[in-house]
Amino acid sequence: MRATILSLLGFVFVLGCSSGQGTGSPTGATTSSSGSGSGGGGSGGAGSGGAGGEGGLNLTTSSGTGGDTGEECLSTLTMRVRDFSESHPDFQWSGHPNFSDIVGVRPGILAAELAEQPDGSFKPVYVAGNEVSPDGPAYAPFTGAAHFDAWYRDTPGENFATNVQIPLTGNGTTLVYDDADFHPIDATFGFGNEGFELNGMPNNWHFTTEALVSFRYKGGEVFTFRGDDDIWVFINHRLAIDLGGIHGPELGTVDLDQRASDLGLVLGGVYDLQVFHAERNYSGSNYRFETSNFCFLPVDPPK
Repeated sequence: MRATILSLLGFVFVLGCSSGQGTGSPTGATTSSSGSGSGGGGSGGAGSGGAGGEGGLNLTTSSGTGGDTGEECLSTLTMRVRDFSESHPDFQWSGHPNFSDIVGVRPGILAAELAEQPDGSFKPVYVAGNEVSPDGPAYAPFTGAAHFDAWYRDTPGENFATNVQIPLTGNGTTLVYDDADFHPIDATFGFGNEGFELNGMPNNWHFTTEALVSFRYKGGEVFTFRGDDDIWVFINHRLAIDLGGIHGPELGTVDLDQRASDLGLVLGGVYDLQVFHAERNYSGSNYRFETSNFCFLPVDPPK
């Protein structure tokens, strides 16, 4: 009888100890940083948080494998800026007698896909013929591949290059940089401002920018760019926005879900988004970079 009682007491003690495990949140549990739902708790030390409904992006770091994928979402855009002289054949066309005919969007200047370079980078390919010269029938402000190739390549004697960091601000699931007076390099860099002033400001006017970001395609991403002059946006190395030419601020938008097939996007894949831009004519400079539902991943700066 005594042995039976002791056995029963031991059994109750074991049950009590077992039921006490698992109460509270496990170490490493995470919740979503924003959104209509909260992520699930992690299991074990690493932590594995669930998705938080339609929440906003975490602009810093998601721990463990929580959130959507647990990947770090960056809020800084790194771009390569190359400064040119106004004497370069493709820049400062306002003194040309056909300038009023030159101004406007000129699609079809570049190939539909970027070309991989020996250093692993991807660059645009000039495909327009000589008829786009300013004295030709198209009056487009380009003078051929030899001059264009220096736009997005460090070329001693033709340009001076540097990297700049552009901060993106968050508003829900939107990241944006918007500058209606865009001058990422100052008047003393490279060729300097060469005497060009607008409203008393000696800004540097003749430059190109090359921005590169990487992202995982999850569905729902939308990219919008508004600016001048030339704008070419490539996603997965394929042309998505084609707004070449000297012009005022122009806007282009890409809904990645609608363009997934022709851009070669597959859910879960990691892709590059590249913006090639030029400020070629002294008058105004605008740059608006806007994304919705993107999570930018770490990537090496453009080169």
